Amino acid sequence: MAKVMISLPDEFLARVDRKARAEDRSRSEVIREALRTFLEGRPSRRPSWKEALAPFKDLEDRWIGEWDSTEIIRYLRDTRYGREDRN
Repeated sequence: MAKVMISLPDEFLARVDRKARAEDRSRSEVIREALRTFLEGRPSRRPSWKEALAPFKDLEDRWIGEWDSTEIIRYLRDTRYGREDRN
């Protein structure tokens, strides 16, 4: 495998390093993937929050009225600590 020397601004390299640490990957792997994505012409953008949360919105729409979160929290609180502990 060939090695290439490139110059990157310090802050940009710090972002690459943070990404690599977060994904438990090497700096080289992250840079290779970015170049591969660029060269293959795939879009490199992240999905918008709306796109990313769409599956959860679907679940929310289906679950509305199915259960009462307040009652669930009260049940868990009461069974975990017991009513006498709060008096």
